[in-house]
Amino acid sequence: MSNIKEFVRNLHLYWLRQKVCKKPEPCLLGDTIVIFAPHPDDEIIGCGGLIARLVKENKAPHVIIMTGGEGSHQGCCSTSSDDIVTARRRLTRNAAAIVGLPVENIHELNYPDGSISMDNAETDRLKVLIDELQPDTILVPHWGEGWSDHIQTAEIVKQIAPHSAKLWMYCVWMWYYNVWRGLDWKNAAQLCMTPAEHRTKLAAMDAYIRPLASCGKPWSGVLPKVFVKANKWNRELYFSLK
Repeated sequence: MSNIKEFVRNLHLYWLRQKVCKKPEPCLLGDTIVIFAPHPDDEIIGCGGLIARLVKENKAPHVIIMTGGEGSHQGCCSTSSDDIVTARRRLTRNAAAIVGLPVENIHELNYPDGSISMDNAETDRLKVLIDELQPDTILVPHWGEGWSDHIQTAEIVKQIAPHSAKLWMYCVWMWYYNVWRGLDWKNAAQLCMTPAEHRTKLAAMDAYIRPLASCGKPWSGVLPKVFVKANKWNRELYFSLK
């Protein structure tokens, strides 16, 4: 059964890539771009190439990371949640340095990993932060991500974001789930990375997924091979919301 699932996911990935290759580049207007990441690593896995390009264009985005990623070793080992959060936030800074993102552009909230919701007290902090940043362009996870934290992050942001801000969805786990129908291809765009941008993204991804906890598994958790393969492609997929 696992071999069948792997075959279907690879077929899904091939189909998506064929569709992506026909799309234009995303047009990100405005001076203040904010990327919302449910967990430490989503910003690089989904938007690492874009971040590298924006930094090169002197338009370094702000990244708001909703959780500390403490759920990555749930059911795995006795590593404490505090140790996981500390390690994963250290990896965030390592990855940010690789793509050139200033540390002051990283904003870390404390929503519980696995239980992001609007009625958490962190939403008040998030509202204040958005008011301070006044973003022109906002990027949130795609609706087809399959993880509750990713879906809830997008829903919260869509409710409290400035009406004037341009909204885009980016893809992390969407590549992994078999989202065959309902994709808004007419509003899709691809970022085709230059070789230098691609090398930078791969290095930043490795800064997240290679370091190991004391249990011998990555701090970010064990990621499926087809998921890593999809996100190491030299293109990134975005969908315009409005």
